[in-house]
Amino acid sequence: MAVKKIDWFKVLLILLFLLSVYLVLTRIVGHSATDLAITISMFTFLGSLLYKLNREFGEFKIKAIFSFNKISNDIKEIKETLKKK
Repeated sequence: MAVKKIDWFKVLLILLFLLSVYLVLTRIVGHSATDLAITISMFTFLGSLLYKLNREFGEFKIKAIFSFNKISNDIKEIKETLKKK
């Protein structure tokens, strides 16, 4: 049986989202959430989300560069093969 590794960043992201929703709901119903608490929780959630997206975009960029380099090398090989014939 394989043990799944817990992605703590995703757990933190979900908890921050739930906290933000809770604070907004308490503000709507008239309880004690202040605007500052809501703003801080939203910025923390959005900052965490942007960090995750930035990291994934960086990985995508590296993979795309590698793929284009591979395609470029393949095209060069095809041109060299055609010149020999």
